[in-house]
Amino acid sequence: MIWQGTGRAGPDVSLMISRLLALILVGAALAGCATNQATGKTQLVPLMSRAEEARVGAENHPKIIQAYGGVYDDPAVGRYVADVTDRVVKGYGPQGAGQYRVTVLDSPIVNAFALPGGYVYVTRGLLALANDEAELAGVIGHEVGHVLARHSAQRQTAALGTSLLGAVLGAVVGNNAVNQIVGMGGQGLLASYSRDQEYEADELGVRALAGAGYDPLAEADFLASLGAQDTLNAAVSNQKDAGGQISWLSSHPATPDRVQAARAHARASGVAAGSGVRNQTAYFKAINGLLYGDSLSQGVIRDRTFLHPVSRFKFTAPSGYEIVNSAKAVVVQGPDKTQIKFDADRKQGGRDIADYLVNEWAKGVQLTSPQRLTIHGMAAATAMTRINGYNARLVAIQYDDTNVYRFLIGTLPQIGGRRDAELIAMVNSFQKLSAAQARAIKPLRVRIVTVRSGDTAAKLGLRMVWSDHQALRFRVLNGLALNAEPRVGSQVKLVTE
Repeated sequence: MIWQGTGRAGPDVSLMISRLLALILVGAALAGCATNQATGKTQLVPLMSRAEEARVGAENHPKIIQAYGGVYDDPAVGRYVADVTDRVVKGYGPQGAGQYRVTVLDSPIVNAFALPGGYVYVTRGLLALANDEAELAGVIGHEVGHVLARHSAQRQTAALGTSLLGAVLGAVVGNNAVNQIVGMGGQGLLASYSRDQEYEADELGVRALAGAGYDPLAEADFLASLGAQDTLNAAVSNQKDAGGQISWLSSHPATPDRVQAARAHARASGVAAGSGVRNQTAYFKAINGLLYGDSLSQGVIRDRTFLHPVSRFKFTAPSGYEIVNSAKAVVVQGPDKTQIKFDADRKQGGRDIADYLVNEWAKGVQLTSPQRLTIHGMAAATAMTRINGYNARLVAIQYDDTNVYRFLIGTLPQIGGRRDAELIAMVNSFQKLSAAQARAIKPLRVRIVTVRSGDTAAKLGLRMVWSDHQALRFRVLNGLALNAEPRVGSQVKLVTE
């Protein structure tokens, strides 16, 4: 029922819908159409002015830095990336004129993006995956392409219709929940660039590569490395490879399709494949010693063990499980869709750990099977509940009088107790580190080495820090095809302490 009568006539719904359509048409009329100078295509003129784009970029720049762990503290790397960006922008010709602020983010995540107003970001995780300067230039060219094509401003213009729709439907129905539902849907669909915009930015990036004298195939090569990284992640976590699929509500094209399209753009660029600059030597010199993975202040992952040298503890995940670290929690994913969240909290001094679990952490939650534990001399408590279709086990460990560490373990009901033994072993592996043990933990670095006679992917993989999938990890890190071997005399990347 749309309207609950009170003895008076309800609103004229058809009239309100007509007004809605009129508002949307007015929005479209205000936007107008014009030729985008970067793409040469006719499109709606964004309602956001260039001055507003600059304001949005400036306002959000500090938020991006905070969310990604700050700026990577290596001025030489920052200058190098800025120099590459200058060359890419010149490759765009007069269309690329403008100021760009380039930031290397202190994050192990493989990512790059741009904000309106010319703010360009590259993570050190991406720098570790790229294999030469041309690949980095391709990524930057893609992000600058988003800026020049004003894709963010176009998204804001498209969002106008969504906002009006939500507001008017809310008035018609008389329920603010509709506003929230429509708003959530709009955010999900508009949260990323559209598929067409991603392809468009790829094409612009390839064009900039060719204009700057780089090998135009470099962007396709990096996209292929991204696909290989997805395959590696799936192998490590025993999950089916989803690298070629489009995730739910994701507007990014599947990587294989983008690789093929980028190669087609490279062929159409007029620059013969392999004739442009790759500058691997300069690139490897710039990233030699680059911090890899998490910083010590965030805790580090060594194989299946998570260690925190600052807070001084560690625990080990079962074989076949993948650990993912973030600023707020550690997530462990395993077979049978098993999910574990590990985080920290503080409790009042002197408060019993079981009382904390029941009346603070899980306050208002119906718990079963409460139990007290002792884990490596530390008091602990555990209980069971149901969360979103999962059987959930809560474990709270009292590190000291006020600091608590917590495991929230979710298993599907249909697997029964199949994973219980290995999950109990993971919880029981939690223990304190001595000061000497904490000092012994060193950060991981990218190291550049020369391939010698007799070196293979398997042998070089053994020189890195992982105990599983060594050859595959080496090949993905160095952009080598499956079963390919490194060439004697070439330079390659390793990850070591």
